Amino acid sequence: MRKFAINQICLKDQSFEQAVEATARSGFHAFTPWYDYISHLDPAAARRIILDAGLEVSGFCNCGLFALKGPQERQQAIDEAKRNIEWAAELGAPSIVAVAGGLLPGSTDLDAARDFAFDCLAETLQFARTTPVTMALEILHPMYTPDWSVVTTLKTANDWCDRLGDGIGLAVDTYHSWWDPERDAQLERAALSQRIATYHISDWLVPTSHLLLDRGMPGEGVIDLAGFDAQVTGAGYAGPVEVEIFSERLWQRPPAEFLADLLKRCQQVYGA
Repeated sequence: MRKFAINQICLKDQSFEQAVEATARSGFHAFTPWYDYISHLDPAAARRIILDAGLEVSGFCNCGLFALKGPQERQQAIDEAKRNIEWAAELGAPSIVAVAGGLLPGSTDLDAARDFAFDCLAETLQFARTTPVTMALEILHPMYTPDWSVVTTLKTANDWCDRLGDGIGLAVDTYHSWWDPERDAQLERAALSQRIATYHISDWLVPTSHLLLDRGMPGEGVIDLAGFDAQVTGAGYAGPVEVEIFSERLWQRPPAEFLADLLKRCQQVYGA
């Protein structure tokens, strides 16, 4: 039976405790929290809340965004990433999403931004290897290059994982990679190393009203989600199908109603 997880961002306006309860009541199997929502707790307490609700900890968000504060605060960014990796370990999360970061402040040098992000990831990974947590390098859509991530294709992410070695894998997201003309070949490449650490789903709406905050539920948009899923599972991924939806429209719906609709759509597309 496929397992379905809810990423905390799907319930942005709910507290961590409210989101976990709503997720469990709706019949989902797992939950991925964000640090900002659970920082008022200690990791052991947060883990108990998830497990006591009958859910698994499917992952943790996030670490990285190394270019956000610039080279002068490089160490601060790495230290924050290490803190979040420690949280993930104490939560029992198998992976933590790692977002590379965009351009350096005041710079248009894309090569310099990539070099900076790679070096920061390499240093952070040395720490992550002392924990059981896999860093899941997330590929983001190219429209997010300036502010969020200079890693925008599966090929780049695979190349970086090859160079970085053990302890890092891929966070594959339908919203970010459905368009990639090399998707088939790069997912086959990921399969050789069993590299997919986490798998996020949402749909691309046409027309879209916002490049960040208008993602769709499965079946609402134009992505061939079933075909994408066949490639991901064919690459050896057997973990939960994690729904990660940023949507001002869906955030306005009552959580129980939204989650019930969402689970039904997941089961229709991916099988119960």
